[in-house]
Amino acid sequence: MVFKKDESIGKSIATILKDGITETFDCSFSSCTNPVCTCKSIEITLTPLQDENLNRQILSSHRVDIDLIEKKLNSGAENKTPPKDSAFANLFLSQLNDDDFTFLFKKQFAFKNQITEKADIDTIEGFFDYEAVEQEGLMYAYNDVLPYGDQMQVNINGEDYLIFDQYCLLPKCSCTDTNLDIVSVKETNGEAEKLCSLTLKYAKKRWGIAEWPSSSIALGTIRFAIEEQNTDFYKQLLIRHKKLKAIYLNCRQKNFSAVQPIKTLKIGRNDPCPCGSGKKYKKCCL
Repeated sequence: MVFKKDESIGKSIATILKDGITETFDCSFSSCTNPVCTCKSIEITLTPLQDENLNRQILSSHRVDIDLIEKKLNSGAENKTPPKDSAFANLFLSQLNDDDFTFLFKKQFAFKNQITEKADIDTIEGFFDYEAVEQEGLMYAYNDVLPYGDQMQVNINGEDYLIFDQYCLLPKCSCTDTNLDIVSVKETNGEAEKLCSLTLKYAKKRWGIAEWPSSSIALGTIRFAIEEQNTDFYKQLLIRHKKLKAIYLNCRQKNFSAVQPIKTLKIGRNDPCPCGSGKKYKKCCL
C-alpha cells in the first residue's frame, strides 16, 4: 500500500519505489469545490520528506490528478504537465492498490463534505423537478440534493445502515413530515438492500411504517437505535429540512417560473386568418 497515516505528525504519507529506491512524500488532498458535483476526481500534492529520503538529491514536489472511478489520470492532466511530472504521475498511479483507492475515496469524500457543509446556500445550485415538487408534492432526500453532505447512520443488531431523510420542499408548507429510508451499507450485486421505509413527523416524534419489505425487526427497535446513536436526532432533521427548503427556494427563484395560462387573442372577422392562408378570418377558419 502506498499510503499510510503517520500518527506522530498526524499526516498522510506516500511511499513509492522509483528505480529501486524508496521515496517518501507528505500528502495533501483536494477535489472539485462544487458541492453538488458528483465527479470522483482527487488531486494529490506530494511534498518530499527530506529527512526520510537520506543521502539523496533534493526531490521536487508533484501533483497527481486521478479519476477514482476509472482509476486513471484525469483526462487532459498529462497534456498540462511537463513530461517529467507526467512520468512521475504514471509511476505513482501504477503502484496504487485497492486499499489505496479506498483510502483516496475517503479523502475525497472528506474534502467534499467540508466544502458542502460550509457552502453558502446562495452558491448551491441544486437540481430539482420543480413541477413535481409544486404540483405533486415530490419529496427530496438531503443526500440526493447534497451527495457529499453529512450522512446519518445507525447500527441495528450488529448491521450498519444509512438513513436517507426525505422532506417536503414547498416554500409555504409548514409540515414537519419526513420519510426515512433505512438502507444497508453493504451492497449485493451492486445494490444496497433497503431494510424499510418509515414516516415521521419530527416535531411531534410520531413514527409510522411506509414500507416493510422483508424486515423482522420491530419499529420500536429501529426507533430506539436511531435515537440512541444520533445525538439530537429530531433537531438534526429540523436543521436539514430548513437547509433543503432554503436551497430549493433559492434555486426556484432563479430557475423556475410557474406556467402561466396562454391568453386567447381576439380575432376580428375581417382580420387576417391566424392560420397563415392570407384570407380573411371570416372566409377561412371562422
